Amino acid sequence: MSAPETTARMLRDLGRQLAALRRGAGLTQEGLASLAGFSRSTVALAEIGRQPHAREFWQACDKALGSGGALTAGFGQIEAVRQAQQQAAARAAQEAREVSALAAFEQAQQASGASVAVNAVQVCPHCGQPVAVLATLVPHPAPLAAGHDHG
Repeated sequence: MSAPETTARMLRDLGRQLAALRRGAGLTQEGLASLAGFSRSTVALAEIGRQPHAREFWQACDKALGSGGALTAGFGQIEAVRQAQQQAAARAAQEAREVSALAAFEQAQQASGASVAVNAVQVCPHCGQPVAVLATLVPHPAPLAAGHDHG
């Protein structure tokens, strides 16, 4: 199962849990919406897992249903999975950029005699992984012959 499919399934499961708790409390979607301070359509979309909504929505539903934070905890799990997926995608993108940059450098090095050195290792602000900062050293072109004019 792919990462987006996993979070979509988790969201549908949380929506089914919301619907079961609402029915168990003897409430309609309209009744829960009124108690939680959201619209009936917001409740309906949450119950079918169509929108993740904000943490505040799930907290309000927990309070209205007296579910002891179960819905908010479920939402927190979905957010943790989503964040882990985003970090993994950022790491993969960074690795792809590094591979591409090194391949381009190697090609340029072969063509021009340039060299490279690792200048520093820093933490990527997007994924938190260490990345090498490269310094490219390009040799000066050979001096022009006396009397040679580029103009």
